[in-house]
Amino acid sequence: MPGKILVADDSPNIRDILKISLEGDGYTVLLAEDGEQALAMVAQENPDLLIMDVMMPKVNGFQVCRRVKTERATHDMPVIMLSAKSAQQDVYWGKDCGADEYMTKPFSTKELVKTIERLLQIRQQRQAGHASGVVEELRQRRARGEAGEIVQFDWDPRALDVFRKKYGEFKFSEAHKQFRGAAEQFLKDQKDPGPVELHDVIGLTLVMRGTADEAKKTAAKLARRLNQIALSLYVAEDRERGYIPFRDPRSAQEAKFPLLSFSPRLAPELAA
Repeated sequence: MPGKILVADDSPNIRDILKISLEGDGYTVLLAEDGEQALAMVAQENPDLLIMDVMMPKVNGFQVCRRVKTERATHDMPVIMLSAKSAQQDVYWGKDCGADEYMTKPFSTKELVKTIERLLQIRQQRQAGHASGVVEELRQRRARGEAGEIVQFDWDPRALDVFRKKYGEFKFSEAHKQFRGAAEQFLKDQKDPGPVELHDVIGLTLVMRGTADEAKKTAAKLARRLNQIALSLYVAEDRERGYIPFRDPRSAQEAKFPLLSFSPRLAPELAA
């Protein structure tokens, strides 16, 4: 998976630390000292991912991020904001300008690498085409004359983002494993094993045996199991409250972010 990463930070120490760490994991690392240089290198080098500070000379990180995310050629480039600015409104503006992640200094290089791996994997999946393994499974079943449906278990990406921010990348990775493992075990228990695709943006996708009505009933059972697991990931206070509070810096009003949950639906558009 290693690819080309652009690090933009006006601190030589941060640039050196990230260069040594990421090159040790096999990545090619490009360096920029300010936002203007970062934009030029994005255009010239087309990196796979951008890591940058917020407060940089000439053009700040928010402005760079907005430019990258609004350009057709770079809109899908993952952006990680890495900043000492940890106030809630700074995180809010980082996400508002399109950043995929906002991490604060001091940071864990191990957690940063995990985040990089996840974002690059998501980008590869999008570029390769969503749920290709699931679509192929359905094609083979129908070629054998078997009934089956693709079922999409949607989740709210806002809930996912807030969970990751509050509980950390490692717990999020463990949640991924639990969801996928539970779905795979459920299919085995149903004597209906098959591929399971899990994506951050859209949720979980798989093939279920039977007619549309039969697949819906089976999917509802799996959704209940997945939602039990999701609820167990939260601390008691969040479970009892039923949401995670967040104060919107623009309105000063408290917003209520939902907890993770899965909503199943048939997804015939994926098989078209």
